[in-house]
Amino acid sequence: MDAFSLLQWPRKLSFDEASLREAYRAASKQATEEAEQSALTTAYHILRSPASRLRHWLELQDMQGETRGAIDGELVDWFGQIGFVIQESDALLLRRDQCQSALAKAMMEKDIQAGRVRIEEWQMRLQDWLSRKMAVFATIEAGHVSSADAWTCARDLAFIEKWQQQLRERYGKFF
Repeated sequence: MDAFSLLQWPRKLSFDEASLREAYRAASKQATEEAEQSALTTAYHILRSPASRLRHWLELQDMQGETRGAIDGELVDWFGQIGFVIQESDALLLRRDQCQSALAKAMMEKDIQAGRVRIEEWQMRLQDWLSRKMAVFATIEAGHVSSADAWTCARDLAFIEKWQQQLRERYGKFF
């Protein structure tokens, strides 16, 4: 499957996501069968995710690489830190859920707010990393990045997206 072709979208790595959403909606309106709609939805999700989009693009370009392997050294350092923030958030949410009274929950509000702030800080850091990684897309498209480095970028993006999702889930539970 070529997600770009299915959505009649140019085979580019960088683009405006709102335009992609509109292309998906337009294509969906013309879909007459459930299987066709399912394929369009799959294509949309592939292109919407920078990591999936890059992997898909690399495969379409016949640039062989590994989906598993090394990631950027700084991201490795962040692995433990993000894991700690997630564990800390889970423990805080569990404590809040175990509160029996409104007073006990109110007394936890300062800690809950601090937990939200920590997650927001990490979300901003991850968004910055995501933007920096996506800035390389033009260089990858131009062929100035080795296949191995392009696949490393795809792996980095996948980790960043996974962490963003985990932090979004925790953040939502704070409310």
